[in-house]
Amino acid sequence: MLISLLGKLKFIPCTNKPLEAIIVSMDFNQQSVLFENFLVEKTNSYFPLPSLINEAVHYSLLSEGKRIRPLLCLGFAQAFSGDQDQALRFAVAIEMVHSYSLIHDDLPAMDNDDLRRGRPTNHKVFGEAHAILSGDSLLNMAPEFLLKELRLLQVDPNKIIDIVALLMEASGHEGMIKGQSLDMQYQAKDLSRFDNESLKSILSNIHKLKTGALITWSCIAGLHSHDDTQFVQKYKCQVKSIGQRIGLLFQIIDDILDVTSNMQDLGKTPGKDQQNSKLTYTHLYGVQGATAIAKELIQEIYQDLEGFKINGDWQIIRQIIDSLEEKLPQ
Repeated sequence: MLISLLGKLKFIPCTNKPLEAIIVSMDFNQQSVLFENFLVEKTNSYFPLPSLINEAVHYSLLSEGKRIRPLLCLGFAQAFSGDQDQALRFAVAIEMVHSYSLIHDDLPAMDNDDLRRGRPTNHKVFGEAHAILSGDSLLNMAPEFLLKELRLLQVDPNKIIDIVALLMEASGHEGMIKGQSLDMQYQAKDLSRFDNESLKSILSNIHKLKTGALITWSCIAGLHSHDDTQFVQKYKCQVKSIGQRIGLLFQIIDDILDVTSNMQDLGKTPGKDQQNSKLTYTHLYGVQGATAIAKELIQEIYQDLEGFKINGDWQIIRQIIDSLEEKLPQ
């Protein structure tokens, strides 16, 4: 049960509401452990074994990953003194959607990758059919999970609708899916036909959607864990802007690592972007230029964090940004 996992949380009685979890300051590692335990509990509950399709889901959803998206969600919730119970559920939902995207991204029809997170990709273990179905299961479960779990927490129905709609927009045909489509579309084109400014604009749009949409949602969801709707509206634009910058930073670093890292550290096959003739930041700017852009983004993100006129606990967000900066070439 959730309460058994939240030993470090303080519970207080609230009028007309069940006991509500108030976030106690945690660092990156503490939040990681809390999230992993909660993810395992909910995965076992919503995808019970034995079942071949659920085994495929467990294989990808519970595999060791960076968990950047859920930890951003939890980090922003902590910064804004949000509701821990809600934030944990937002975090599980975004990890479901992200895991689905990785399963499908690795398929032969897409990036055709054999490794993910340091072990064989889902379709290599369970076959293409069950890889597709397990990805479909995760994508469909994310909104179902939020609807059921947030209703149990007696969250305002309007808030539930808003957060679920935002998640489906971020992952849907005008969000991540569109970004992936554009990525595949331009992979098949002769990029020499485009001038440099056009390529920069195309690349920015692809990754604002493909990578940035889910990362931005994660940040906004953390803010939405706060119960005051006026508070949420006040800071929503600022959080969205930071989320977009973090999404871009994450993608640039991923492009750099594809060139500079090895299979053991990367957890997937390096050099795939160049092999597939993908439009990347290192393709346009080189490793040195892409690194300079990443460092500039990091400074902008820190300036944005300082711009919040609240006494928030930003340690997790700062730890995430620091961990990304450490991956840059020295």
